[in-house]
Amino acid sequence: MQNIFQFIFLFLSLIALWVIAAKKRHGDLSARAMFFWMLLWICADVAVLIPNATTIIANILGIGRGTDLVLYLFVVITCVILFRLHVKIETLQRDITKVVRGKALKDL
Repeated sequence: MQNIFQFIFLFLSLIALWVIAAKKRHGDLSARAMFFWMLLWICADVAVLIPNATTIIANILGIGRGTDLVLYLFVVITCVILFRLHVKIETLQRDITKVVRGKALKDL
């Protein structure tokens, strides 16, 4: 039986998937990033449509509840994304410093 939350979530998920595909078409998103975000939204859809699926997977992994599994995965994915963003920012800062330094030395 579907409830209102499931309908709303699926509607928003379809919008998110459409935006991801549009970003890929316009070249704003790599194929790897598109795959990651689409997989994430599809897994969320499955978890919302079949809530017992997360409990079954959690029990197989030795975790008590499906909700705990979702929370753990969310924390891990968030940490990975934050780490990648941090590395990217550090790289950009280093590149900007090199460009500005080179320009300053050239202008001397």
